[in-house]
Amino acid sequence: MVSNPFKASLFGKDAGVTQLQKHFEQSNEKMKTNPARSVLKNTIELAIHTTNNEKEFKKQLVGQGINTIVRKNESGRIYGMTFIDHGSRSVWNGSQLDRNLSANIFNDWWNNGNKPELKTQDSLVSKANEIDHQPTKDLFEFITQEHSQSSDLGLFSLLPDAQGVDYEEEQFAKQMKKKKNRRI
Repeated sequence: MVSNPFKASLFGKDAGVTQLQKHFEQSNEKMKTNPARSVLKNTIELAIHTTNNEKEFKKQLVGQGINTIVRKNESGRIYGMTFIDHGSRSVWNGSQLDRNLSANIFNDWWNNGNKPELKTQDSLVSKANEIDHQPTKDLFEFITQEHSQSSDLGLFSLLPDAQGVDYEEEQFAKQMKKKKNRRI
């Protein structure tokens, strides 16, 4: 079902491209200081030390609530590693966590047999189960952070019922009235 397009002015200033870019920049900064990052990094490094192949590596991480997505090209070369941490509800690329967890390291290990030599930080590994579970933020929190009361339309004010006049409904009623008058 296709509807009439919404005017951009209905959404206000807080939902534009600049606000989205600002939100992305803030999220990027938060990710750099996220405590779950170091815990996840150390958990992955520990899994590298205790496993010998891709299957064992993935199995150990799944047991700790971390799914691994390995992206390979047609020739079998690994070009991307993504880690989904269900405990902290975050998704990380290997290269975001550390240079030693990039796709090239895993490609050399699993395809060429060169197991990486990594240094784990034991103090952070012991804190793996002590992550502060902060309440999750609303997906569109950035819209409500800086808006004023005067521009508060609410979600349902964009729908025709909440705006008062439904022009399509009035037009349909007029057409029906004309048909009725023609029959008489």
